[in-house]
Amino acid sequence: MSLIDSETLPSETLPCETSTSKQAFKSEDILSLIIFWGLAVLLFAQFFSRYALSASLGWSEEIARYLLILLAFSGASIASRNDAHIGVTLLHRYLSVKALNITKMCIAMLNLLVVLLLLFYAGQIAISLHAYSLASLPVSIGWVYALMCACLLLMLVRSAMVVKSSWRAVCSSFSHKAVKQ
Repeated sequence: MSLIDSETLPSETLPCETSTSKQAFKSEDILSLIIFWGLAVLLFAQFFSRYALSASLGWSEEIARYLLILLAFSGASIASRNDAHIGVTLLHRYLSVKALNITKMCIAMLNLLVVLLLLFYAGQIAISLHAYSLASLPVSIGWVYALMCACLLLMLVRSAMVVKSSWRAVCSSFSHKAVKQ
């Protein structure tokens, strides 16, 4: 709804506030904060050990790479919660409220399907790579994919909440039209 003025649409079409959206910090925020500060501390330790102590931490680059990947997935979960994934909104200007709500619901359902498929395949990869370890540490690489599955599971829940609010908007736009007539 970045290009659409929210004042022109009825209040029923706006994203519904859930009980979890009123909390100060949500699970994705806390997870992202932990991953971010873990990444910052790790990169500072790498920088300090390389330039001040002249002894590089060889394992830190690989761990930093995986933490950055996890940060991207937890950030995608935050974007799902806020319904803020990137999208093309050119046609949204020219659609009626009912068609706009139906289009948003179809996009939300497609997003939910993609996240479900990603979760399925990440779970398969986590199971199949559980026997392999990281190159620099004796830790299973399956744990990295298991944490990605956890982030994808959060994203799946948030995407389902977006589908639910989109469904409510579609239902209210149909009932709003019937009440006016």
